[in-house]
Amino acid sequence: MAKFFGHGMLESFSGEIKIEKEEKLEKIIEKMNLPENLKEHIIFLRNHLFLDKDDLIKDEDEVHFYILPFGG
Repeated sequence: MAKFFGHGMLESFSGEIKIEKEEKLEKIIEKMNLPENLKEHIIFLRNHLFLDKDDLIKDEDEVHFYILPFGG
């Protein structure tokens, strides 16, 4: 199962998702029930590299996600 680790206020969205084949990150984000108003401010990383929404996630991946500070 792919493991997703939310950090900070996103910790409650952490969990594991079964992925049969590779899936785009964008499709997985839809399944995670993340708050709509925050989705555009969240970054996803795998192996310390930023992920794009078109990147493929495999069942054995570990993905960490953080919210970026914004506004001023």
